[in-house]
Amino acid sequence: MDLAPNTDQIAYQTATADWCRDNMPLDQARNRPAGLWKQLAEMGWTGMTSPEMGLNHATEALVFAELGRFLAPVGLLSTAVAARWVGGDAKVALAIPGDGKLRLFDAEDTTAALGIWNGKAGLTMVPGTIEPRPGLDLSASLSVIDLDLIPNPLEDPRAVHHLQLLAAAYAVGCADAARDMAASYAKIREQFERPIGWFQAIKHICADTAVRCAVARSQLYYAACALDAGDAEAAFHIAAAKRLADQAALENARANIQVHGGIGMTDDATPHLCLKRAHLLSFIAPVTTADLLKG
Repeated sequence: MDLAPNTDQIAYQTATADWCRDNMPLDQARNRPAGLWKQLAEMGWTGMTSPEMGLNHATEALVFAELGRFLAPVGLLSTAVAARWVGGDAKVALAIPGDGKLRLFDAEDTTAALGIWNGKAGLTMVPGTIEPRPGLDLSASLSVIDLDLIPNPLEDPRAVHHLQLLAAAYAVGCADAARDMAASYAKIREQFERPIGWFQAIKHICADTAVRCAVARSQLYYAACALDAGDAEAAFHIAAAKRLADQAALENARANIQVHGGIGMTDDATPHLCLKRAHLLSFIAPVTTADLLKG
């Protein structure tokens, strides 16, 4: 199993990062343009997971980690899974059921939503009268409806693993963004006539964010390759990747706020955007203890 990205995969990764940097900067996550989804579709990301494209899960993981670094719409996750296991590239909302309610993210201009019900991926129709509202994650619109919808289960059990893998990739990207934000601020913020990054306590915090990113990304790559190879323990490796990625995203986002100090606690600053996205990702196809014990 070759875990090193090949030339084509690096090209996909680089092109994604360059486009996101120019057209979807993280600091504008709370106020994305109305035509963003159309642009994402034109770039091919809404349909890149369809079988006709012939791309493997390892390539998807690389690309989605870059999308996650810029807090791309979470609806890309559900749309990508639906494209591979149902077909088409139409926008599909992301569904999170619980507490007698169905929470729909990025549900604008959709007719269906994809989520996890009792450990299985399923599709359900979306009412046409949904009113989106701001949620915890300001980069993802939220709609809440009564949970009286019966999902149509996806027959292939790998659909759940696919959603977990892509959500883990998003979380790795989120962890990367928090790491880079903390390190950049530590270089320019001065205290006692020195950049705060000069002080050992801040160095340790930033170093820990880098270690968490490296660990989570390594497991993500291995899990993606295991799924491509049909490894009998692929489900366990994906569960481990999801757990490590969620942990890295949450802890790095908190560390980033700590490095920013008082300004990091304010709404005007951007560190809280990573923290809120990390919390949302932890609720998407969450990993249970039983999933990890399967290994």
